[in-house]
Amino acid sequence: MRLRWAVGSAPLMARHPDLGYQVLDDAWFADAMEADLPLFDDWAAQLVMGRSPLPPDTLDARNQLLGKHFEALIATWLDASPHFRLRAHGVQLHQDRQTIGELDFLVDDLRRGRTLHMEVASKFYLAAEDGSGWENWIGPSGRHDTLRTKMDKLVDQLAACTLPPAKAYLAEHRIPTPEPVLLMKGWFFHHHSRLHRHKAPRWAHPGYNAGWWCRPDEAFEVMGSDHVRILPLPKGRWLGRFHPVAGDPPLHWSQLDTMLGDHFRRTRRALMCAVVIEGEGGWEELSRGFVVHPDWPDIRR
Repeated sequence: MRLRWAVGSAPLMARHPDLGYQVLDDAWFADAMEADLPLFDDWAAQLVMGRSPLPPDTLDARNQLLGKHFEALIATWLDASPHFRLRAHGVQLHQDRQTIGELDFLVDDLRRGRTLHMEVASKFYLAAEDGSGWENWIGPSGRHDTLRTKMDKLVDQLAACTLPPAKAYLAEHRIPTPEPVLLMKGWFFHHHSRLHRHKAPRWAHPGYNAGWWCRPDEAFEVMGSDHVRILPLPKGRWLGRFHPVAGDPPLHWSQLDTMLGDHFRRTRRALMCAVVIEGEGGWEELSRGFVVHPDWPDIRR
């Protein structure tokens, strides 16, 4: 089930040194997922019978920003779970007719007897240089998106409940002062030549999902083998673990140049690919990474 895998993959960051908020870790997720297994099993059974328990726009990521798609999946889970009570989602904070912030989720954790202000993020960062500093970690779309800017923004977002409009909202809806928590998922990608001797980002979760990145003229070094195939992944499949679906077009490495040439003639967007091998149960993922435009990270938005 896509929601289960998206929520259950490894956290991206362990902490931010400038704010003592909680980062929801493996233990929290394992406990939450185990408690809600009956819910996920029921959803999976409905999907097998051809009925969707989720809104169509939640399942289809093609017309959504990836972060908003991830947020919609989390909202669907929290709203349906018997162990949470979703008080509010996407609360806009206004002051002097201007929007000064937003609260992703206000939710009661019924099993633990606490109310949470939960900010969520799903991010993918590539090591432009081999270093642990957050400024070295850049999004696949270029330098306007870095791990440093995102983490510093999260500090402000998680402090938003201290703003007067947020306090007024909490009082009006009789919501106790919540604990700020961060739910952050995603991947870090190291240059393929440094994949086995890389430096992790500062304060990264020790079990983060790691992949590779390369430029088009380096792709053969990553993927060139008669035993493997290459499968481009649309954004809707970036969040979870790889599961083969009908219509997957695994490509032989000899088709790589043509495929990448066609892609980068149409767009500057980085291409996420899974390197797969055929096993007894079908195609199995060996590794995952980005092939970036030759001008990355200095590409225009």
